Amino acid sequence: MEAWLADDFGRPFRARRYLKGFYYNRLPRDFRFAGVLHWLAKTSLASSAPAVAFYYGSVGSATAAITAAAIFGGHSIVSFLDRMSKDKAAGSSERQAEMMVRLGDLLNGFKGKSVASSDRDDVIRACLGILENYVRMITLSKKGDISVSLVLFVGASSTKMKVRHRNAGNDRPTNREFPATHLAGYRACQRGTEPRVVHDLREFPREAMVSPTQSAVTYRSIFIVPVASQTNDGPKVKGFVSIDSPRPYAFYGNRSNMIMVTCEPVFSRINELI
Repeated sequence: MEAWLADDFGRPFRARRYLKGFYYNRLPRDFRFAGVLHWLAKTSLASSAPAVAFYYGSVGSATAAITAAAIFGGHSIVSFLDRMSKDKAAGSSERQAEMMVRLGDLLNGFKGKSVASSDRDDVIRACLGILENYVRMITLSKKGDISVSLVLFVGASSTKMKVRHRNAGNDRPTNREFPATHLAGYRACQRGTEPRVVHDLREFPREAMVSPTQSAVTYRSIFIVPVASQTNDGPKVKGFVSIDSPRPYAFYGNRSNMIMVTCEPVFSRINELI
C-alpha cells in the first residue's frame, strides 16, 4: 500500500505493468486466452485447403506447407485488424446519446443561481452519471461495467465512511457505514487531494479485496479522486469519488489524465455540493 501511494516501483515492475496495460487495453479481447482457441480453430480451417490438396496428391508437401502458412498469416492479420476496428467503434453512438441525457439532468439542477438542499442529491447523482458515461466511452466498456460512487466520511469521524451516492442504475447498496482504514480510497484521502489509480486490486493484500458494503467484489481497477471543501485553513478532504471497472488496467496510461481534464467541471461541482 505504501509503495502504491508513493509510486515507488522498480523498472521490472514498471515493465510488467506496461505489458499488462497492453494486454488488457490494446490487445483485442478475441485474442486473449478464451478467444485464442476460437481464433486458432477458425484460422486453421481457413488454411486447411492446401492440406486437403496434399492429401489427395494434387500438390507436394512443400507447396502445401508454404501455402497454408501464407493463408494462416494473412487470415490472422485481417482478423486482428477487424477486431481492433470493431472495438473502437462499438456502441459509441449509444454512449454519446446517454451522456447527453445525463448532461440534461445536470443542467436541470442549475435553474437558479444555487442548488436547493432538497435538489443536491439529484444533482450529485447526475454528476456521477456523467462521469460513468464518459469513462465508458474512453475505456470502451459496456453499460453496467463502470460504477461511480461518492464515498464520504461519517460526521466528524476520521475512520468511518459511507457510500453516499452511486450513478443512476447502479444497484450496489448505499448509506452503510463501515470502517475504512483498509481501503485504498481512505489511504489516498490521508495523503491529500491527488487522484490515484489502482491498476489491479488483486495486487494488493487480501483485506483490500473485501467490499466495504458487503457486496460482491467484481471490480479489479479503481480510479480514486479525493473530494474536498474549501475552509479558511485550505481544502479539507471530505471523501472521494470512486470509479471502478471489472477489467484490470482500465485506467492505465493517459486515461486517468483524460478523465481529470475533461471532467474537471463535474468534479468541481461535486466538491461544491458536498
